[in-house]
Amino acid sequence: MAKALSPASSDWTPPAGRFLLAVGVWLAWLAWMRPLTLPDEGRYAGVAWDMLRSGSHAVPLLDGMPYFHKPPLYYWLTELSYSVFGVHPWAARTPSWLAAWGACVALYCFVRRYRDHAAATLTVLILATLPFFYGGAQFANLDMLVAGMITLSVLAAVDTVLRAERAQPYRWMSLAAAVLAALAVLAKGLIGLALPGAILLIWLIWTRRWQGLAALLWWPAMLVFVAVAAPWFVLMQLRFPGFYDYFFVYQHFQRFAASGFNNAQPFWFYLPVVVGLSLPWSLWGGGMMRKAFWSEGPARDLRLLAAIWFVVVITFFSIPQSKLVGYVMPALVPLAFLLAEVILAAWRAGSDGLTSRLVRISAAVAAGICVIAVGVATNSARGSAEPLAQVVRAQARPDDTFVSLHTYPFDLALYARAARPSWVVDDWLSADVPVRDNWRKELYDAAKFDPITGKEILVSVADFNTRLCAAPEGSRYWIWGSRADGARYAPLQGLAPAASSVKYVMWRVDVDEAFRQRVCGGTPKAG
Repeated sequence: MAKALSPASSDWTPPAGRFLLAVGVWLAWLAWMRPLTLPDEGRYAGVAWDMLRSGSHAVPLLDGMPYFHKPPLYYWLTELSYSVFGVHPWAARTPSWLAAWGACVALYCFVRRYRDHAAATLTVLILATLPFFYGGAQFANLDMLVAGMITLSVLAAVDTVLRAERAQPYRWMSLAAAVLAALAVLAKGLIGLALPGAILLIWLIWTRRWQGLAALLWWPAMLVFVAVAAPWFVLMQLRFPGFYDYFFVYQHFQRFAASGFNNAQPFWFYLPVVVGLSLPWSLWGGGMMRKAFWSEGPARDLRLLAAIWFVVVITFFSIPQSKLVGYVMPALVPLAFLLAEVILAAWRAGSDGLTSRLVRISAAVAAGICVIAVGVATNSARGSAEPLAQVVRAQARPDDTFVSLHTYPFDLALYARAARPSWVVDDWLSADVPVRDNWRKELYDAAKFDPITGKEILVSVADFNTRLCAAPEGSRYWIWGSRADGARYAPLQGLAPAASSVKYVMWRVDVDEAFRQRVCGGTPKAG
């Protein structure tokens, strides 16, 4: 048994092409099963759909209004995926899958170059079967994309440094690191530069690699970084004065430092999250506590790099009070490398086959957790607009208007293929709207950059009836709300739902003479 599964064995180290192809298939497997998870997947997939349907390829849109919480790279990739594969939930997850797979391929190549074949294979096997990483590869938001870009940029930068040390050609890799860092910025803003920069600077200073620092700061690489990263931000400021203040000052610095946002958690929150979502592989982590693990040797500097990488990511995201689980996904790559180093050290020191059996068990249990987690998520999806939207989509016309009452279903427009932005009926003059961190504030902030569209989209309760009564004859509205709304709003009273689920209902309102008699006092209104 030990011989059949030893690190040097061809059974354990399959050909790179087949192995990495299998990893890619594994990471994509089951991505089609789940509806979009709310709010995150619905929000980001919906923004990309909004951009595609309107032709607004430069400006991210939330319900037809500029949405500047995040940069555009995910939306661009998702638009492309929709155009190629069609508008499906799994198509919205393609950027995350590509980022995860790209990180695995780059990590394999890097570890094989600077360690060996067995270390590369085991590192990627661990990474691909970490439940945390596997889930991120199949989740339609920005977390895996920025984690992948950070991984690629750090690995390219370290490769640049090591090539320069060895008097090997390095300048093309320095340019690649600059491009990848720029893409990381376009994926999620300044952390795309701040995290790789902090990781690399600490490692370079600790190991006194001054020549490597000069190779990374080569002026053509700096120029390439600016050429890739800057144009979109400059264009948005030119088109929307106040963009810099909102995106950089508010979204980056004020939100990072302020309290009062959603998901407040204690400083230590991420350590148990990472350990728990990396089971059973994280059980091997105790080997990192041994002094011998950090002693001089061929892997010492790479282990130190991975440790710095992990600590920087965890510490950075532990500082703000608001913490979301996916933020620390960039820490999974160095964690996988360190776990593989622990396992390989035990493997090569042992001869009884116990380590081999434990690795098999760990891989099987980890893969099982990944599959079970997807199944649980598929069967426990709540609040998805998909069931109602399928009914409505078969009946809706391109000129129909969608309306949502005191909520905003992020995924409704995508599933229903709504051709235009929806009206959102709520008390938009409430003092809570600009200060509470929720969907209302997102729409409210978006309306600041396009007040004309905001006035059309954000509808007061009083204006709701007035607008319907003033609508042209034959106008049709699809109205999303709760069952109690049928009695609260005059246009819905006496109407049977067109579609309903456990929590939500959709009504169809046709503006005709009967509607005007019932709701508008019988007085026809001009359109």
